Amino acid sequence: MSDQLRHIASKLPLKSWFQRVPGLWLLALLPFAVLGPVYLPAEFGIYYFILHFLFALNNCRSAYGMYVCYNNAKLASVTDWLQKYCDETGTVDGNDTRHDLPYEHVVHVIILPNYKEDIDTLRETLDVLASHTRSVSQYKVCLAMEETEKGCEEKAQGLMDMYAQSFYEITYTVHPAGRSGEIRGKSSNVAWAASQMAMRTGGYGGRHEHEILTVMDADTCFAEDYFTAATYHYTTASPEQRKIMIFAPSTVFDRNSNNVPVFVRVTDMFWSIGVISNLYPSSNIKIPCSAYSVSMDLALAVNFWDAGPEAIGEDMHMYLKCFFATEGRVIVKSIFSPASQCNVEGSGTGVKGYIDFLQARYTQAKRHMWGSLDSGYVMRNLIESVLGIGAKPAVQIKHANVGKLGKEDVEPTWNYRLSVVASLLHRVLESHILMGHLFTLIIISALILPVRSSFSYSLATIMWGYISDEPVHPYVELALNLSFWVRLSVIIPNVIMIWYYEKYHEWVGFERWALQEQQMRETRSLAGGLGTKRVDSAIDIADPQLLVPSSVGDYISPSHAHLRVQHLGKRAQLASRRVYPRNMFDWFTIPVAGFLFYVMPQFHAQLSHILTDSLEYKVAAKPQLQSAPAPPSHHTNTTPSSVPAHVANDRTALVSSYETYNPSHLPSPPRSNADYSLPMVARKSIYADVEVSSQTSSEGYFEEYVDDGATVVGTPGLGPKGDGYINSGLMVDGGIRSVAVVV
Repeated sequence: MSDQLRHIASKLPLKSWFQRVPGLWLLALLPFAVLGPVYLPAEFGIYYFILHFLFALNNCRSAYGMYVCYNNAKLASVTDWLQKYCDETGTVDGNDTRHDLPYEHVVHVIILPNYKEDIDTLRETLDVLASHTRSVSQYKVCLAMEETEKGCEEKAQGLMDMYAQSFYEITYTVHPAGRSGEIRGKSSNVAWAASQMAMRTGGYGGRHEHEILTVMDADTCFAEDYFTAATYHYTTASPEQRKIMIFAPSTVFDRNSNNVPVFVRVTDMFWSIGVISNLYPSSNIKIPCSAYSVSMDLALAVNFWDAGPEAIGEDMHMYLKCFFATEGRVIVKSIFSPASQCNVEGSGTGVKGYIDFLQARYTQAKRHMWGSLDSGYVMRNLIESVLGIGAKPAVQIKHANVGKLGKEDVEPTWNYRLSVVASLLHRVLESHILMGHLFTLIIISALILPVRSSFSYSLATIMWGYISDEPVHPYVELALNLSFWVRLSVIIPNVIMIWYYEKYHEWVGFERWALQEQQMRETRSLAGGLGTKRVDSAIDIADPQLLVPSSVGDYISPSHAHLRVQHLGKRAQLASRRVYPRNMFDWFTIPVAGFLFYVMPQFHAQLSHILTDSLEYKVAAKPQLQSAPAPPSHHTNTTPSSVPAHVANDRTALVSSYETYNPSHLPSPPRSNADYSLPMVARKSIYADVEVSSQTSSEGYFEEYVDDGATVVGTPGLGPKGDGYINSGLMVDGGIRSVAVVV
């Protein structure tokens, strides 16, 4: 393409154009569904059948994904990840420095974004994290508060005081309101908190190869083996691979699902299945959902999370941002210890309360479908890459496909692979386009096309008479009849999918916890009661009415009684068991639930995108918990009490405290109360914003990433460059300084 044509293309408002594509496509579908069988019969038949084929493919992949997930979830629960690490690396323990990154030297920076969350919800989440074996040695917890919440600092400080002895570090950030280019929501809060934590733990130019950044919702609960599995995968990867790694867990709604309407419950079950369907190990596209982990190096390289309207679906958007930053080579490791989550709830009782629950779920579904802006984001980035305009700097890392021990994970490549791009387009369009279009065509064709497979043949005969005097075109009739049998055939993968989902829900929600409890009871005396033992299970702390049956053994199937699970920590307070055969009736409500919480929100969101990309972010209501028990006291920790220190106004002093680098990469114990608990409040600690302007990252510039001994060379097109390099654009005082760093 000539430079002149490329210049013209770069001036086009591609972002606003592609934002409107899904909505305009949906509008165009309506006349096509009515008039297509008459004037474009071949095109109509092909499109109709392709949608059904993709629908069947989705169901088959979901069935396979659930089968793989269930078996891998069991395997993950019984795997000693530290021993597996030692076996693979030839080390004797997790501190053996013969390996370049020892297992015990990894630090998990955990960001907990919250806005007006109930204090008991936050306490339970922190209780679960604090019950993990390595919480004191490896967990840095950041309470990501919003300035618009009155009293947020006092709430955060109270939690810090409460959990000072439970983590290696606990601190908080306050995301300032009204920042230019941002919308209120999880993405902007996480972006702010992550940048502040990176600044706190070594600065943007420091060493972060030992840090994994985990984002979770205020009500998300992880078992310990999520973090131990992520640590294993991270430490056994090559240094180059670690720079581009994401960890994506499966999900499960196992907490309050029995307290919500069946339509809400089955929608969230299918939401979990949708997440799981793309996590099987051989999948080349693995999109995380809600709670996930990113290497701190990768978060720095892509300039953290975007914070504008386009990033309202922060999980998929961050994955896509990393995908394009690495030219499709981002490494996503599936973790089959799930993120346990709550269903959204409404308020009230009776019919009014039931409707309020449905409205709350619809609001959440609309926000989820607002993420269809990512469809435009994908198309725009691919077009820009092809045209060579506005292309984002790529993270070029040598040998990223080769594991630490020489095992090749993916095919070596330096550019986008066509198969990966095709898979990405398929998954994104499947998420945002497929169901709305399929539903529209099925309903309209059933009402106007008189074919024998129609469920309203008589009405369709009458309606067709108003549209055409000719019989239905053979191509159209063939497509409808074939598609009918395709729809019928998906019953088989659906039965398989449902079977394995129920087994998966029982295992991750109950059986593994019961096995842990049984093992604990086998190895210690219960004579002292709960007062002399560590509380690790819902069976220990929950109201008996929350867990039925009350006997531990009743949770364990005979085929699993021999299994020995690894330590999981404490289970969340709420638990909703699915009881056979009553649970089977839930699945028959799928058509209604799909229409209410997928098709309608898709129409609502995508038609709205024709006019705007902004959505007022509303936090979903979650269940009210019983008063949380006291924080776990089983850890012995010499960490000083978490009393926040005032941040020095002297910028030089603040910078020097961040630039301290420990060559061993070990998390050094805090030297004082100030080192331990320094709160990074925007109005006090502004070093990150003074040095680096990272409002929305909408231009895609990278933060400066300088490794020890790295050589700064010219950017592509401006001078020589190394074989492997990271391009970065660092915004300083409103300007842009581009560098390339050899790694």
